[in-house]
Amino acid sequence: MSDLLKLLWLPTLQTLLMVSVSTAFSAVGGAVFGILLVVTQPNGVKAAPVLHKALSAAVNIGRSLPFIILMVAITPLTRMIAGSAIGVTAAMVPLTIGAIPFVARLFENALQEVDRGAIEAAQIMGATPWQIVRKVYLPEALPAMIRALTVATVTLIGYSAMAGAVGGGGLGDLAIRCGYQGFRLDVMIATVALMIALIQILQWGGDHLALRIQRGRPIVALRPGKALVRWSAAFAVLLLVVGVYCVHSELHRPKPLRVGVNPIPHGEILQFLQPELKRQGVDLQIVYFTDYVQPNLALAAGDLDANYFQHCPFLEIFNRNHGTHIVAVANVHIEPLGLYPGRVRSLAALADGAQIGVPNDPVNLGRALMVLQSAGLLKLRAGVSINATQQDIAENPKHLHIRELEAAQLPRSLPDLDAAIINTNYALTIGLAPLHDALYLEHSDSPYANLLATTPDKVHDPRLAKLIVALHSEATRQFILNKYKGAVLPAM
Repeated sequence: MSDLLKLLWLPTLQTLLMVSVSTAFSAVGGAVFGILLVVTQPNGVKAAPVLHKALSAAVNIGRSLPFIILMVAITPLTRMIAGSAIGVTAAMVPLTIGAIPFVARLFENALQEVDRGAIEAAQIMGATPWQIVRKVYLPEALPAMIRALTVATVTLIGYSAMAGAVGGGGLGDLAIRCGYQGFRLDVMIATVALMIALIQILQWGGDHLALRIQRGRPIVALRPGKALVRWSAAFAVLLLVVGVYCVHSELHRPKPLRVGVNPIPHGEILQFLQPELKRQGVDLQIVYFTDYVQPNLALAAGDLDANYFQHCPFLEIFNRNHGTHIVAVANVHIEPLGLYPGRVRSLAALADGAQIGVPNDPVNLGRALMVLQSAGLLKLRAGVSINATQQDIAENPKHLHIRELEAAQLPRSLPDLDAAIINTNYALTIGLAPLHDALYLEHSDSPYANLLATTPDKVHDPRLAKLIVALHSEATRQFILNKYKGAVLPAM
């Protein structure tokens, strides 16, 4: 239980911080757009049809983009605003930008419900458009706007689950990375229960506040209710305190050595090293990724100091395809690729037309096909190696159907496949022991050593030098041998 609480504590704070700050900024931005949409409509108090159409189109475009695509598309803007494209602060930028169009439409709908008679009465009395907005629209629509903002905040909690794509952490990232991909049912249940409780409390608070204001206001209120002022002030103070604390913490902590990793085994190995590195004055910050692309993009952009998840052939192809100049600085361990049983329990049991899963990234696809060739299941054209694709299969006597899937998805797809080529880090997450469970294992002389990589300007960073020494230490060697029982082999 203590281990579970420790796992939940930081992600919970990260979710609360991301959602609260994003809600505050999206509420302001959404209110501005929502008010402009209402007052500039053809029958609005400040009619401007052309402007209204432009604003409406902009909001529609903003609402049309899936959040995960938006998050990647605005990476340069995120880096410009937050100073980095990874981390909690970086996640707030796409969360806010993605929520503003949604909040704008919700606020627009709430303002549209204001009694037209009250607006006309204010116009007859000579009120200016701004006075009508301030003294009629906002007070009358306030309960509906609070309910709308509550809905938007709940949606932001859902969006925050994707923050792991930019190393933002949070409960959603913990549920996916540690619960789903790490096959820890207790973590999955705990994070889901915590998010449900958080949403229930938020929904109750929003409904309660809206109801109180609705019951206590006159037909045409001249000023917002005192309850709104108190709640807004309290929320502003809370955000200020959190912001000051975060800034103070960042200014007074040593500059961290940010290393991007896949959770298993790379993250576990670095976690083992954290206490020793801390004693040496190195604040090792582990940034988790669950794919094979973002860690290199983040490193090349300067958001990471190093990464540790890939082998040299993958790095070479990545540099060539993306125009990056990432360099390897130390080999750490070898993870033999294995063919694991799904619906069959032996190589001999593979029937004609069997379904074989393989990783879909270019390097591991070629590597997987070479493993299948080594196992005698197919034959590739002469001269091809790590760049092999299915078009390079020269002989396929069993008429195997090769299914290319995301590497992280292969362990969960085993029940739907006859067998699958799985990277050792993902095999370990479901408790597979490569030496015992694999139908066939890549030869131990594999050149695919997982390495520590960085950019040329950071090769001589003294903190990185200390990390390399720690990775090559006898203590780390014994940790790898003892923990992974031969499934992961030290490369030093």
